[in-house]
Amino acid sequence: MRQKIIFIDIDGPLAWGTWNEGPVTINGGRHGEFTIPYPWVKEDCDALKIILEETNAKLVLSSDWRFQFAFRQMKDIFQHYGIHPSNLLDMTCQFSLWNKLSRTSLEHERALQIVKWAKDNRTSNWIAIDDLDLYHTFKWLTTKTPMWRHVQVDGDHGVGGRLRDKVEECILKLNR
Repeated sequence: MRQKIIFIDIDGPLAWGTWNEGPVTINGGRHGEFTIPYPWVKEDCDALKIILEETNAKLVLSSDWRFQFAFRQMKDIFQHYGIHPSNLLDMTCQFSLWNKLSRTSLEHERALQIVKWAKDNRTSNWIAIDDLDLYHTFKWLTTKTPMWRHVQVDGDHGVGGRLRDKVEECILKLNR
């Protein structure tokens, strides 16, 4: 059976509208305590947990949070919000040759990193949950990347809507 992968962004899908609520202390167990700048939204974390349970997928962090926190810390954050740390498999690359060659948009960079990870890991069954408009970038990037792989989620602030409202869409796309 091939592994199902969810490339997950944090701000937009899991943390939105909580920026003014202040930092949250995360108990990292033997790794010690640390703080994150603001809380994640429980209902959307619960939605992600349902998607993981229904599809048996694993997470690959594509969010900029991977620049601020170590992989172990990200596992602790997910656990704090009820998502078992074993669900976090990896993070996309932090370096892109494209950044050195030209200025690209955040959407283009994110899409390139996701497609690179999927190709390098021979993953064909994946979706990207993100508030960025990756749909058009996937379309432009290559005809081999189906645009249906993108699930745009942006809390209540944008065109994407909330993750909790897109559980069925995510499950259907991963169970194709």
